[in-house]
Amino acid sequence: MSRMYNQTGNLYKGVFDCLFKTIRTEGVLAIYKGYFAHLARILPHTILTLSLAEQTNKVMRRLEDRFLSDSLKENL
Repeated sequence: MSRMYNQTGNLYKGVFDCLFKTIRTEGVLAIYKGYFAHLARILPHTILTLSLAEQTNKVMRRLEDRFLSDSLKENL
């Protein structure tokens, strides 16, 4: 898509025209240009977010179990 936005003149008629011309002139791997830079940016964020969410869930379950067990003891 960035090729279409950055084009000078009317090089591409649409998305599929851009896709087919890119594959024809530069090869299939040109589609993935910039993918690894994006992956290097987003992967650490995703790993941290999922790890933090998992740890938060564990802590919340422990607190919930502790709260429920304390309230059950009070009712006895």
